[in-house]
Amino acid sequence: MRTHAESYQPVPKPLCRRVTLATVLLLLVLLPIPVFGHPHVFIDARVQLDFNETSLKGFWAEWEFDRLFTSMIVLDFRVPREGEFSREQIRAIEQGAFSNLQYYDYFVFVVHEGKRIPTNRVENFTAFMRNGRIVYRFFVPYEVELSSDYENIRIQMYDHTFFTDIAFHETEPVKSTANSNIEKQFEIRRDRNQRIEFDPTDTTGAREDVEYSGVTYPYEVQLQLRRP
Repeated sequence: MRTHAESYQPVPKPLCRRVTLATVLLLLVLLPIPVFGHPHVFIDARVQLDFNETSLKGFWAEWEFDRLFTSMIVLDFRVPREGEFSREQIRAIEQGAFSNLQYYDYFVFVVHEGKRIPTNRVENFTAFMRNGRIVYRFFVPYEVELSSDYENIRIQMYDHTFFTDIAFHETEPVKSTANSNIEKQFEIRRDRNQRIEFDPTDTTGAREDVEYSGVTYPYEVQLQLRRP
């Protein structure tokens, strides 16, 4: 179960388009923005915070894709629907259906001390299957030395074109590395100051009885961290 984008009044639905993320990224490069009227790729996200004894080192992003996108990756890269991927298969997926996201800040942003910081690099990409859905996992370096005062950090994951809809899992959306004594609190909210406008063709789509049309706002993880 996940929380989706804002719900709006129903309008006639268009035909669905079958595309992979590699195709999505190519279209984003070649065509003007915004291009499409509603999400075509759906991601359920989790964040795993990585600490040492005194600081935040960064966080792992985990993206679990919808079954249609999963099928496209299976066909395009000839990976199994069950079991592990080989190193060569993971490398091919990274190069063909992930690395181009560097031009879109990997859809990951940190808001810290009032500054919105795009992600310019990630590390340790991998991909695997879970319950019939492909999962991407990668590390985002972001070091913050922590003190006894709470540090407020916001992690956002979104595609500003809304071709890809990213929401956080309702089950364990935020985890942390084991054996950390860092005190942490979190809340999942929408950033109402970050408006995403889409649907230039006045069309909409639906997923799990939720209509997509017009305007939405990205979800974010609001963190409070401190060292006791």
